[in-house]
Amino acid sequence: MNFTSRLRKVFATSGCALFVMTLSVGCSDTEHSGANFCGKLEKQLPGLTGPLAATSDIGDLLSRYQGLAKITPLAIEADWKTVTALIKQAADVDPEDPLSRQELSDAAYQAERPARNITTWVESTCGLAMPDVIGLEGSIAPETTVAP
Repeated sequence: MNFTSRLRKVFATSGCALFVMTLSVGCSDTEHSGANFCGKLEKQLPGLTGPLAATSDIGDLLSRYQGLAKITPLAIEADWKTVTALIKQAADVDPEDPLSRQELSDAAYQAERPARNITTWVESTCGLAMPDVIGLEGSIAPETTVAP
């Protein structure tokens, strides 16, 4: 077999492999499709809205965001991770520690643009109104006792 024949065989094999890989990737990633995400998001929306009255509410919200993170489309994946990290930080904040509350406030500031990006994408792609999670840090305050 001469060099040209071997080269053709390599290109033919590589071309077929590339075609099969492209086809399988394109067909198998329906889990992260916009349609799948929008459908799951719509079912989760009632649990994504406030008010958050108890610490357990933040844990429930975090669980929902983490569940949706598994199917988030690439277009908003990084933004979704940022907002999910903010909710995680809110769930872990120590309301008695001013530094902990300040760090949460700083994280909320940094998550404003990603939250807006998610809202814009969800509204334009899914036709749904995304609940606001920025401001969540304001609902975490130390418990006060009222004198009798």
